[in-house]
Amino acid sequence: MAKVEFIKQTDTAKKSLQYELFTTFFGDAAELSNTIELWDAIPKYAISPRTQNALRSPDSRLPVHEYSFVYATRRGGQRIESACRVAIQPASIKSEDGYIDFYPSTNEELVEEVIRKIFADQQCGLHDPNNAESWVRFSVQMIRKELKARGKTRNLDEIKRSIDILSRTHISLFVDDTDDPVYSAPILSDVTRVTRQNYLTDTSITWVARLPALISKSVNELTYRQFNYGVLMSLSSQIARWLHKRLSHNYTNASFMDPYEILFSSIQRDSGFMTYARTNDNLQALEAAFAELQSSRILNAWTRVEKRREGRKILDIKYSLHAHSDFIKDVKAANARLKDSRSTFAGVSVHNFLPGGR
Repeated sequence: MAKVEFIKQTDTAKKSLQYELFTTFFGDAAELSNTIELWDAIPKYAISPRTQNALRSPDSRLPVHEYSFVYATRRGGQRIESACRVAIQPASIKSEDGYIDFYPSTNEELVEEVIRKIFADQQCGLHDPNNAESWVRFSVQMIRKELKARGKTRNLDEIKRSIDILSRTHISLFVDDTDDPVYSAPILSDVTRVTRQNYLTDTSITWVARLPALISKSVNELTYRQFNYGVLMSLSSQIARWLHKRLSHNYTNASFMDPYEILFSSIQRDSGFMTYARTNDNLQALEAAFAELQSSRILNAWTRVEKRREGRKILDIKYSLHAHSDFIKDVKAANARLKDSRSTFAGVSVHNFLPGGR
């Protein structure tokens, strides 16, 4: 679908049923959004600005970053794991001193989260189920106001640069040691920007962007889950936000009687965030994230249930995470919403949504 068609149609087009379901929440819609299992599992934002500064060459270039992780989903009631690898080609951004390469990081994570929240507003998005395309329109001011309201203030120039990085970073996803990617695209595609002169001429003009095909495919197949966006945006730690999304998507039986068990090694491998040289420093960062989840009423408690050692060296730790009653309510609402959506859209084929029907 052409961008011009999107701009013309968003006010008058009939919304697809898939999009209607994606934008209908059980609870306070202003505080809710959707997790996209595979897309959110890809560690796209794990390279800190400090690390990027250390990696840049004298001419301000960065190499393609490759990272291996495991993507787990459920099919037919069984847990299926796939060995994945992501290749991140950095964005080249023009500055006063020439071009500088950037990997997406914290700022871009937050801006993408807000853009997806804006897409969930029926006045700001359009989903074409036949071509599996999803478009969103927004303004930089909309993003700035939302970030400020959530305690994540960024100025207009920072937001514009983040959009540039999101639209110029190229993500390639490989599965099971394949040489050809199963998915390859920018984080945001076909971005149409609005200049200050354009805006002053017509204040109704907005930016337009196409969301990743993995998100569109998930909208089509109802393979997303409702989660507490307001809580996510209140968290200060990237590890805490990653854990919150993972729990929101996977801990579907959350209750006082059923804790969620997870290994330190799995979190380190799949999140990409814990890159300290010393294991103790990584453990400290992880347990600080657990403490933040506890103070944010996501976890009621967490414990170390098993410590694996080789001599005095810690090899791994299994954690038991106990859900807070607030999180249990969120999960129950998400479960009810998913059941209702699937009933409404009876007959839809819900399966693992890797491209090519993997």
